Amino acid sequence: MTMPVVRQALLRVVAVASLSILAACGTDGAVGPAGPQGPAGPQGPAGTNGATGATGPQGPAGPTGPTGPTGPAGPQGPQGIPGTGTTARMDVTGTFDATGLVVMPLPASAVANGKLPLIACFVSVDRRTWISVAQVPITPDDTYCAVTGVGTATPAITLVNGVTGQHYYIVAMW
Repeated sequence: MTMPVVRQALLRVVAVASLSILAACGTDGAVGPAGPQGPAGPQGPAGTNGATGATGPQGPAGPTGPTGPTGPAGPQGPQGIPGTGTTARMDVTGTFDATGLVVMPLPASAVANGKLPLIACFVSVDRRTWISVAQVPITPDDTYCAVTGVGTATPAITLVNGVTGQHYYIVAMW
């Protein structure tokens, strides 16, 4: 090869190299469209737990639970003091009429020597459940019972203001 040919080839190589460098260093073109999204990467490790928060206010009380089983019977109590005689008992039962008044006469022995008998009065609508009647009424219309006629020839237990059709039971012991 002759020198002018080598020179010419060398100039061409320099020219192509210069154009390649110029083309590579030219201004950027417009951004092309985004490609499809790739798959999600693997899950990273769990972070550390944070500090425990403050305790909140107490909530409302829950519903009442079921009744528990009946407990065992208690021990027998001590023997009472011996009595000094006999105890008399008297009782009467019935249904109130429209007057709402029941009088159970007592024998004189029930109130002898200034003593009063032990009395109890009960009312019921079905003769299965009995409600104790007060001996001191709260209002004048309440049903109540009392020992009446003490110190007279006609002591009695008097039950007043009964409801017509309800049942009564009166008992006295002395």
